[in-house]
Amino acid sequence: MTDTAERSRAKTSSAELQLSFRDGVTSADRQIAEQSVAAMVERSAGAVAQRRSTEAEIVEATRSISGSIAKAIGEDLHADDAIAGLRTKQIVQPDVIDAMGHGVPVAAGMPYSPEDLGTVRAGSVGFVPPYDFQWAWHDSAGHPPKSILQNRSSGTLGLDARSGALPGGASGFVNAHAGFGVFLRSDTTGQRFPHAVLNPGRFTFQLRAVGVGANATSEGGFELTVFEDGKFLTGASRKLWRSRVGSSLFNPDESSSGGQENHPITGPELEFTLRRDHGYTFNAGIWVFSDRSTGVGAGAVQSLLQGILTRMWVFG
Repeated sequence: MTDTAERSRAKTSSAELQLSFRDGVTSADRQIAEQSVAAMVERSAGAVAQRRSTEAEIVEATRSISGSIAKAIGEDLHADDAIAGLRTKQIVQPDVIDAMGHGVPVAAGMPYSPEDLGTVRAGSVGFVPPYDFQWAWHDSAGHPPKSILQNRSSGTLGLDARSGALPGGASGFVNAHAGFGVFLRSDTTGQRFPHAVLNPGRFTFQLRAVGVGANATSEGGFELTVFEDGKFLTGASRKLWRSRVGSSLFNPDESSSGGQENHPITGPELEFTLRRDHGYTFNAGIWVFSDRSTGVGAGAVQSLLQGILTRMWVFG
């Protein structure tokens, strides 16, 4: 089975987007999916911009202190050379995306019945790979991730975001998302409860800030969204981690790391009203964020999340 690839930078002003579909998708469903993903992009990019604005206010509050130190260092050629050299070093050794096997075997291409979970309700419907479409994007105000791993046929997902003084580190922030979607329609109206699981899933993060006024931030999560006729209906994100470090006169070298190896990762809980004769898309995906500022020193961060989206289902 082949995909029909759609790569567009014009559909949204906030991101560089890749979108592809299974064969046989109707033009109406294709349009709904395109509108849904574009709306998803705009919502996320807006939220990140607002959060970074708040972070910038905090950095600005300490700028006068680091500015005075930078001026003093600038007058000391040896110290100035040391800072320049520090920013070229790899102060964090990154992890890599692993090959992962399915936690639960599934028959590719066959609809999944949630019966074995013991929570069957009338009208429940489930999906396993290959999904109807896949999407991946990164915020164009920042930088692309170091790597993206995505396969609609197997449900494999992986994102590796890096910023700062480490191999492949971007010179600014990275806000990257990747996932899969399915189409939903019904001839009756009723409440629905969408779910999804990464099985297995794993994540790891590493941060370090050296000097004075440097900082690094790492985040990642698992998100579910539902769109009706291409318009946002509901969504939620389960943040799997957030870590931030900052260096100062009293602590010139601060670091943090953590993660969790292969284990099932469930998505957040959602509920929506599915109305008859409307078109819906249900999306499940992962996201990572990395950012750093150098201050008078250097910062580095890696945010890595990967897994296999083995199942998506809707109870109702």
